[in-house]
Amino acid sequence: MNILEMKGAFMGMLAQVEDEELLRGMLEKCVEMLNRTDMLDDLSPEVLKALEAADLDFDLDDTIPNDAVFQQLRAWQK
Repeated sequence: MNILEMKGAFMGMLAQVEDEELLRGMLEKCVEMLNRTDMLDDLSPEVLKALEAADLDFDLDDTIPNDAVFQQLRAWQK
């Protein structure tokens, strides 16, 4: 879905809302989201570099797949 399709879908959804309180809440939430600032802007360049390095070093080899966890959970529930 491209940006014009998303905007159209959003406008169509808004046009269907009849509940004034719901519409007011949706408007407030949209305004809040548009005014939100990115927390990363407040971080120093050193901290951003450390976060990027940590993300690159992230290794999933020592994790358990979700399927295995749920199989264990089901076995414990019996």
